[in-house]
Amino acid sequence: MEYDEGKEMTESHPKCPSCKSTHTCEIVYGYPADVEEYLKLVAEQKIHPGGCVSDENSHVWHCNDCYHNWGAINDHDVIDSFDYDQGYNLDEVYDQ
Repeated sequence: MEYDEGKEMTESHPKCPSCKSTHTCEIVYGYPADVEEYLKLVAEQKIHPGGCVSDENSHVWHCNDCYHNWGAINDHDVIDSFDYDQGYNLDEVYDQ
């Protein structure tokens, strides 16, 4: 799952399997379209940065209390919209 500037975080956040905390958030991958909004959400612990690239070993959820990451990214509907040849996000191009 990727951070989408206009998308509300509506999916329920599961309990951490390690510490049972409900203070969890989604791990997002890729370069953000709106860096200021992205950094705000990271500071508020509403999302957790996962880096630029995701693979089959990447996790989906992060616990803000014990820092445990879990969930297989390949179990979720993820679309990689980054055009590696051109170096830009296709969603940004087509939203204009």
